[in-house]
Amino acid sequence: MIALTPNDLPVGQPLPWSLLDEAGNLVLGSGSVIPEDRDVALVFRHGTVCRPEDESGEPEDSGRPANAGPLGLQVGTLLQVKSPGQSGRAAASRLIGFVEQGLFATWPQLGGKELQLQPGEKVLLRGFSGHAILSFESTVTAICRSPFRYLVLSAPAEPQHMPVRKATRVPTRLAAYLVDPGSTDEDAQASREPTRLVLLTDLSTGGAQIQIAGAVPASGAPVRLCFHLRTAALDSEIMVDGVVRNALPADGDTEFPTFGVVFDALGERELTLLQCFIYEQLLANARMQVGA
Repeated sequence: MIALTPNDLPVGQPLPWSLLDEAGNLVLGSGSVIPEDRDVALVFRHGTVCRPEDESGEPEDSGRPANAGPLGLQVGTLLQVKSPGQSGRAAASRLIGFVEQGLFATWPQLGGKELQLQPGEKVLLRGFSGHAILSFESTVTAICRSPFRYLVLSAPAEPQHMPVRKATRVPTRLAAYLVDPGSTDEDAQASREPTRLVLLTDLSTGGAQIQIAGAVPASGAPVRLCFHLRTAALDSEIMVDGVVRNALPADGDTEFPTFGVVFDALGERELTLLQCFIYEQLLANARMQVGA
């Protein structure tokens, strides 16, 4: 990734690349427009902003769900991997394919180091199907080194399902547009003229906490949020309606005040994408219990 300065971001013009935080999480997608200089300051408010070295390698919005494999897992799903009896944090991997109920996964890494595995070893895995957290066992059936290092795993065994709680909130740093709540999806997509650029600082399936460079909408006002989520290695556009709540500055930040938005009823697509995103954020920082 390449670190950016505020002067690197064009104002009023489509971004030539995606904006990422220091961990590589998506902040704002390529082609998005930053309306004003004060919105640039908001984007940089919580730390470093980067762009990918090669935008062509960035995931794109497929416009349709990825194919599901064993247990409903999708290609690109984040996986936790650890050996039986291993304590501490699990290594991170991605599901890259499946065949005859077996799995292909990127080589698990923890803290930049590869997990040491051999053919025939059992591993414990955890992933998210879009509706529930899945824990299961697999056996390393093969180790492949071309065109890159990856694992071939046996079909999942002894799966356990744990539904994701609706109220779970995760901290985020996602840029979003406040658009006219009376406009249709086609109007918003055609005009691309955002009312305001805001920053989602936490997110759940029930609502979001939002920071804005300027005046806060009145409490009880209807709003529409349009933003991109990166889940299962795909970028997907989300548009949700909601109502402003708790329109008060947070932590004394009068320059960039914070307010809450409670979402209206979500469609199945939006709910599933939000659940996937929230779980991936939790999974990235979670500890997997031995035998879980």
